Amino acid sequence: MKNIDRMFVFTGLVFLLIGMSLGLKMSMTQNFALHGLHAHLNLLGFVVMTLFGLCYRSWPKMQDGKLATVHYLLHTVTVGAAMIMLYFVLSNMDLAPKLGPVMDMTLIGTLAGVILFGYLFFTRARD
Repeated sequence: MKNIDRMFVFTGLVFLLIGMSLGLKMSMTQNFALHGLHAHLNLLGFVVMTLFGLCYRSWPKMQDGKLATVHYLLHTVTVGAAMIMLYFVLSNMDLAPKLGPVMDMTLIGTLAGVILFGYLFFTRARD
């Protein structure tokens, strides 16, 4: 995928807009039940994805081959899916026993993406 660095930052900005909108809604309604979702959207969605994008921009050789695209898709899909499940869990705690294990497996995919990023960084990020 061309411009993987820009895709990471763009997707991070989308997550940030969603996270900030949720934060504004919580502030306006004074209902902070979804504060965990707000934090995860901003951190895993915006901060981490933007850092990934900046690293890919700083060390272009990290983008060589298909692994960077796999990393982008893995992180985007697993974080997005986990955030949707977290919304339902935090909105209805009765769903936690059912969705919790599925969400855990999804986040293992996120961890796999971070490990893949680490591999790309340590093997390709050379000056």
